[in-house]
Amino acid sequence: MAQVKHISYYTNVMQSWSKADLGKAPTEAQLALAHVFGRPGKQSMAVAMALRDGGVSGKQIKLASALFDGKATPQLNHMRDLIAAKLFTREPVSGAYVITLAPKGQQFVDLHGAKAAEKVTGDKPVAKAKGKAKRSKATPAAAVETPTSEAPTVSEGQQAEMTA
Repeated sequence: MAQVKHISYYTNVMQSWSKADLGKAPTEAQLALAHVFGRPGKQSMAVAMALRDGGVSGKQIKLASALFDGKATPQLNHMRDLIAAKLFTREPVSGAYVITLAPKGQQFVDLHGAKAAEKVTGDKPVAKAKGKAKRSKATPAAAVETPTSEAPTVSEGQQAEMTA
């Protein structure tokens, strides 16, 4: 499968990133994890920023949101839904959103991580064969003719008629 570059969705945002105002930019791994739970955009960027050491403040979320389209809007709905679903846990840090992946979230990643990468790249993972091979319903085995190695036999009388 091709290597997915999740950070490539945020090229314009990363070019305008101000470390002084926004802190350290989210890593490829943080963005990849955020994308398993939602599509690329403002909401996923907020989740990825909350996964950083020290998390993200409400002000930083608004500033990062403004880099997308100039509108400094809070992007907390998706993150709050993930916390409410117990996929992430929020750490008790005052003035910041700091989240970590919960066990239920890890199960979700294990089940859906490959599917998310498939959607982004268009590559399908190779499935392992399990159990008996399934036959195609379009051509049942009885309907398929197998070629024979024997040539049809021609009697001497028929051969004489053909040459005459």
